[in-house]
Formats: sequence, C-alpha cells, structure tokens
Amino acid sequence: MRIRDALLAAVVVFCLTSPAAAKFDVGPSINVAQWFTWPRYERAPSTGVVWPPYGNKKPPPPTAGDLRALKAAGFKTIRLPVDPAPFFVLEGSRREAMYGMLFDALRKIMDAGLDVIVDLHPNSRHPVWGQHAMIDPDSRAYAGLNEVIAEMAKRLSRLDQNRVALELMNEPRLKCKGEENTRWQTMLRQMIGKARPAAPNLTLVVTGACVSSIEGLLALDPAKLGDRNLIFTFHFYEPFAFTHQGAKFIAWPEKYLDEVPWPASAAPIERPMALIGHQVEEANLDLLAREKARIGASHNLKKYYKSNPGRPLIEQRFDLVAAWAREHNVAPDRILIGEFGVLRKVPGQAGALCADRMRWLDDVRRSADTRRFAWSYFSYDGPFALVQSDDKRVLDTDVLAALGLKRGRVSCDTPD
Repeated sequence: MRIRDALLAAVVVFCLTSPAAAKFDVGPSINVAQWFTWPRYERAPSTGVVWPPYGNKKPPPPTAGDLRALKAAGFKTIRLPVDPAPFFVLEGSRREAMYGMLFDALRKIMDAGLDVIVDLHPNSRHPVWGQHAMIDPDSRAYAGLNEVIAEMAKRLSRLDQNRVALELMNEPRLKCKGEENTRWQTMLRQMIGKARPAAPNLTLVVTGACVSSIEGLLALDPAKLGDRNLIFTFHFYEPFAFTHQGAKFIAWPEKYLDEVPWPASAAPIERPMALIGHQVEEANLDLLAREKARIGASHNLKKYYKSNPGRPLIEQRFDLVAAWAREHNVAPDRILIGEFGVLRKVPGQAGALCADRMRWLDDVRRSADTRRFAWSYFSYDGPFALVQSDDKRVLDTDVLAALGLKRGRVSCDTPD
C-alpha cells in the first residue's frame, strides 16, 4: 500500500510541476530581424540606451499590409529577434514603454494571422550588454537577461500560448565541448527556471552552444534540461564560403568572395578566383592587409572547391540532427532551423548569383521538409532578404518558389 501511495504521489507531483505538452507549431517561418534589434546605445564607455531606442529605424518595420502579404505568401510564423538589453537597462516608465512597443508589434503580427517566436537576441557588438557579455554567468548582462526572461514569459503567458513562444538566447558564444558546454547547459536550466514559474505552459525554444551550430545542438542533453515543452533550434549557413560571400560585416576572408557557385560543380573556380582581386582592391586596405586578404580568400575558395559541396553535404549534416533527435526522443517537428539564408548579389556588390542562391535555398528547404524539421528563413529584409529591396517591399517570387511557397519554377529574371 505504501509503495502504491508513493507512486501515486509521484505521479501527482509530476503532473502538477510539468508543463502541458507543447501546442505551438512553427510552420513555414521567417525572421523579421531588424524590428527590435540594433537599438541606439549611448557612446562607450557609457552603458545607457538612447531614448527612443528605435527612433528613425531603417529599414522601417513591416506594416500591417506587409505582414498580411507574408501570411498570404504561405508563412505561418514570425521569428522576431529582440535585443533584451533595453528591457533591463531602461527603468520605470521607459521600460514599460519598451514592453508596450513590443507587444503592440506582437498584436500586429497576430492580427495578420501569424504566430510569433520572441527571440531574445543580444547585440553582437556591444561590449557590456552584448552576446559576449551574456555568456558570463556572473555578469550584469546575464542577470539582466534572466530578468527579461522572467518578465517576458509572464507577459507572453497572457496571450494565446498556441500562437507564441519564447526563445531564450540567440547564438551563445560558448564552445560546445568541455567546461563551456557544461556551463551552457547549466545556464539553460537556469533560464528555463526563470521562465517556468509565471509561464508553465509556454513553449520555450532552446539552442546549443557554438553560436547555435549543429555541433552545439548535438552536444545538448535534453534530459538534463528538465523540461518537456521545448523546441530545439540550430542555425544553418553551410558552407560559409558560399552563404557569406561578399558579407562586408564579417571579419573573415569570405567577405572578399564573389559569385561562388552552388553546388561547387556548377561553375569552374576561375571566375570567382579572378574576382577576389577586385573585392580586395575595393576594400581600401594597406599593402600588407591586401595581401593577407587575398591569400585568405583564395585559400578558402580553394578549400570550398576541394570539398565539392552540394546537396549531399546538407543531407549528411541534417542526418546528424535527425539521429540526435531519435536518440533523445525528440519529435522531428520539435527541431527548428532558426536561421538559414544566403547573401544575395545586388548591382555593384559581391554576393551569390540568383540561380546559385535559389539552388541552395531549395536544397536546404527540401532536406528539412524530408526530415519534418521546421524552418525559419533569414530574413525579411537586409542583405539576405526576401523583399526585393528595403525601400520597395515586394516579395521575391524566386525565393518563395525555392522555399516551396509558390508554384512554378525559379526564373531569376531580375538582374543580379
């Protein structure tokens, strides 16, 4: 009798303390990445936030009509990156105003018929409040993030929880081996613990270390997180020499690449190799830096061709994730490719040619769909955009076709 009573009590405790099964389904998703990122910070060494944080935002956030157009195109979900720092640096009425701005945006998204993932997305450059500071468990930045998680979860729990989810941190800058990976899993448990008291049924989205890479996800042990209502996410920008060719905002030699094909077998190496010199000259570097850039870019391009990447590479990488999911009893539709995209070529700038970009997008999307992974395209606007330009918010029908949201073939009839 005592054993039966003990078992019954354990079941009752489990049911009371465990969240209900997740009801949030991602569906075809897109990042709207610039709405609540890049707030105006005070000039260093000051750590304040300029008010209003998003004054004169360029590109401007999508209108209600823009959001309805995304819904009509076939998207179900918006992944909304949000820099958490203004939500704890600002205080009093200004903090409340920040939440007001965000929840007005959430209502606009949901009124358009779209669901939303609020992605806590630390600034990639701020020395005190950015992503490098937030991976220190003893930092004010990490403490502030946890304050935001608790408050954001409480407020999101008042909405329809079939239609909202909370992503705890974007692209943690920790290694996915050894002490740093152990630290990250401990931090994840802490963050989940901050969200759950106020939002026991809210779906939470979690990621691995190594900037949300596949390796980071594979290093996660879901059982150690102690929560059943999770979606697991990773980002996919492989091969980097293809997806980030011409990206001036990165520090690596891929920024000097141009017209790199997909798959590598689609075009010989001579054309992109010849373009490296022009990209290096355009960068206005001194003599030593030019030579270093040229050597680095040439080396990475040769490495890309030597590996001969194509769709089999994507399939192999996604198979690792699928095997991890089976091992840990994670349903495949609880796996989310939170970001994937290719920097596009526009007149006068380096990037991937349209046909190559569309082949890669199609390969990633088909490989994800085959495994029943959810996905979120990166991004609505900016250099990886779905829109044809930040000024003219017309959806690129080639991208929609590559994502399987439009019937017909990719035409690439607009000039690169």
